[in-house]
Amino acid sequence: MAVAERPWARRTHKRRLPEGALDWITWLQEWGNAFYPLAFVWAFFEGETFVIFGGMGAKLGIFNLYWLVGTVWIGSFLGDQLWFWLGRRWGNQALARFPSAEVHASRVLRWLEKYGVAFILVFRFLYGVRNIASVAIGTSRMPWSRFLFWNFIAAGIWAWSFAGAGYLFGEAAGAIGEDGPKILVLSALGIGALVIAVKSILWVRRRALAATNPAE
Repeated sequence: MAVAERPWARRTHKRRLPEGALDWITWLQEWGNAFYPLAFVWAFFEGETFVIFGGMGAKLGIFNLYWLVGTVWIGSFLGDQLWFWLGRRWGNQALARFPSAEVHASRVLRWLEKYGVAFILVFRFLYGVRNIASVAIGTSRMPWSRFLFWNFIAAGIWAWSFAGAGYLFGEAAGAIGEDGPKILVLSALGIGALVIAVKSILWVRRRALAATNPAE
């Protein structure tokens, strides 16, 4: 008796890895739903690059803009809630073991005291601050319910800002004409490479400064 071939197996046989810019678009259209869990995980830790790329894809019709925003909104919100909880539970002990992180946390607490809720709304946009900010705020006297509320609002602002920026960039690329999708994909790859390069350079510089000035 012949065994029926499973639908997912047939789809696997037909699909191939993308070879060019336009093939990337076709491939993403077929596998677009897999992007949302990846975007969630990326936003959970830290990653505006994925959100910008997703916004571009939404303009091309590859992704749903509202699903994208909702996914990264919740991912970013839950990520910072986790860091806040870790800060509330073990923050002071952990920071005491890492002097350089303690310096950054002290700076975050000064900003929190000075700017209050406004700092919670914007710290996601400050590179290298997001995770340590949530941990530091967790060590403060801020009630968890207050951080929960404003963190949810801040995550939404962050999600709409970067998804919207990507969408507008996609609209500009689409106005170029039939070469717009190709330019869009290549631009997305270029932006991703640039962001990785900048983050790597800043990370190396921070490490070098920490080694040179261990007491600061």
